[in-house]
Amino acid sequence: MLIWTSNEVKNPGACQEYRIRVPANSLFNMFEVQTYEDRGENPTESLKYMFNADVIQLYSLSGSAILHRQQTIQAMAPAVNEAGVLRVPPAFVYDCDDNTDFVHPFNNTFAWLGVRAYPDARLLKPGDDLEWKDDHDRPQGNWIDGQTHVGGRVFSVERNLLNMKIRHEIIRNSDGATASSKPLADYFKHVCGQKHVYVYPNTVVPEDYPAFRAVRKDTETVRILWQGSSSHLIDWYPLRHAVKAIAEKYGTKIKFVIFGEKLPFVEDCIPPELLEFHGWVDYSAYKLYRGLLNCDINLCPLANNAFNRCKSAIKWYEASVWDDQPEATLAQSGGPYDEITDGVNGLLFSNPTEFVEKLSLLIEDAQLRKTLAQNAHEWVMNNRLMKHTTPGLHEFYQEVRARQVRERTGRSLIKSATDVEMEKVARSVKDLARLR
Repeated sequence: MLIWTSNEVKNPGACQEYRIRVPANSLFNMFEVQTYEDRGENPTESLKYMFNADVIQLYSLSGSAILHRQQTIQAMAPAVNEAGVLRVPPAFVYDCDDNTDFVHPFNNTFAWLGVRAYPDARLLKPGDDLEWKDDHDRPQGNWIDGQTHVGGRVFSVERNLLNMKIRHEIIRNSDGATASSKPLADYFKHVCGQKHVYVYPNTVVPEDYPAFRAVRKDTETVRILWQGSSSHLIDWYPLRHAVKAIAEKYGTKIKFVIFGEKLPFVEDCIPPELLEFHGWVDYSAYKLYRGLLNCDINLCPLANNAFNRCKSAIKWYEASVWDDQPEATLAQSGGPYDEITDGVNGLLFSNPTEFVEKLSLLIEDAQLRKTLAQNAHEWVMNNRLMKHTTPGLHEFYQEVRARQVRERTGRSLIKSATDVEMEKVARSVKDLARLR
């Protein structure tokens, strides 16, 4: 089997890692499935592989050009090539690990994906503007249709609504779809209209996480990881007073280790002596750097909204991956973190008060941290390695391709046994009977 996929991002990150590279390597290592990654460097070669592929994986691709390409390939008729082999145009499998229909206004990608208001999540209409305020009724930001620019792109409700419609059509027209979570898979089925959906969870490769730790000068200080970009503002903002309460309660006994972006309110909540900041690194160095942070507690807040409910628990997996020193996780209940059993392989909170209570437990009880972390490590090792997740993905790809070939040609990919093969089976049965 040959799979064609697109990975033209200039600086591939975690999304491309877990939805393209890891499954591609896993499928090859376990089933010798070949994957061609289109990096935009050789269009002629890419087209050659695309037309000879069994499956085209569309990872989070959308737009009128992608839809046109899909429709063009699907309109091609099966044909016999020069070698006399019947070739059927490739099947399409759409893949994504986010529900991009519900991007939050606090996320910069709202400029080109945003179609819903906040906090009621109603669909916007062209001409609609958004503004949000803090607890003191002070403006915190806005989106002005046709005027607000982010990263060189203008916010356009009309364009974003059209792109959402096209994205749904691409998903619906595909021969199958894969998603990183059941809520996202259900959305593909019941909203986008894709009948054949498979949940392929994000998969960790322990060998990719070097077991190196920075030397800690102060081994008594409890290091608490706060990781994420500005897209997580909606998750952290409701906890700002709880974070401040923890900082005031424990003082220099703790250190908040921020990895990623420092949100605007951080310095109002955490004194500078309790704060350690690390900016983003290139993803090629991320897994090494993540271990070198040498943290004790991993925080995973995730507000309860349609976008977050479709996410995966990858931050929990990554915190639990090391044999020697996994981290204890405190996560927000609901959505992806329903995989955590509260009090067994992590702790869960549902509001700021519980956040303070349970984070206090972890700070004060080193043995509890160790037990939860070790149990989480065992869960991840028993559920989220390639040997657990890849066979099902391989089977799904085979089923999608076989169904598509059958529907296009009336033939099955399963060949009838020849007389020679039948004779071999008969001899084997006779030999087995004699041994008995």
